[in-house]
Amino acid sequence: MDAKTIESWVKNLGQPYETLVAKGLIPNQPLQELYKGRDWLDIEPAPGLELSFWAETKRFERLFITLLATVEGTTEYKGELPKPFAPVMSQSGVRATFGEPMESQGLTKLPLNTMVGGFDTYRLDPATHPNMKVSFQYTTTMQVKTLVFSLIDRGHD
Repeated sequence: MDAKTIESWVKNLGQPYETLVAKGLIPNQPLQELYKGRDWLDIEPAPGLELSFWAETKRFERLFITLLATVEGTTEYKGELPKPFAPVMSQSGVRATFGEPMESQGLTKLPLNTMVGGFDTYRLDPATHPNMKVSFQYTTTMQVKTLVFSLIDRGHD
C-alpha cells in the first residue's frame, strides 16, 4: 500500500461502502462482522490496515493503521504513510509535530493488571479534512502503536 491510497481513504471517510467500491478506491471484499450483533463491519485490504463501516448504513467511519502489534494475531502495516506521519513515532514526537491534543488520556490500568499507553487525538485541518480527526494510540513506552482516522461527528453513538 502507498501513502496516496491511505490519504485517499482518509479523504473519503463518511462515504458509503458501495460508492468507494464503485470508484475503485477500496477492494470489493465482503464486509466482515467480527462477532454477531456488532455495530461495525470491516475489511482488511492489507496487513495492518482495517477499514471500519457502521453496520446500519455501511458508511466508512474509521481507518485503523497498526504500526506495532501488541496483541497476538495482530499484523503490522509496513507500507508508506502520508506526511507528516511516520512508521515509528513516540508521544513526544507526535506532540512536537501536532501540538496540544484536543483530547488525551495517559497510561491506563485495565482488568487483569494490563496496562495500555493511552492516546492523543487531534482534529485534522478542517479546510482539507472536514469533520475528521486522528488518534495516536500508544504502547506503555509511549510509542505509537495505532493510528485511527475517524469522523468527529458520526451522527450516532
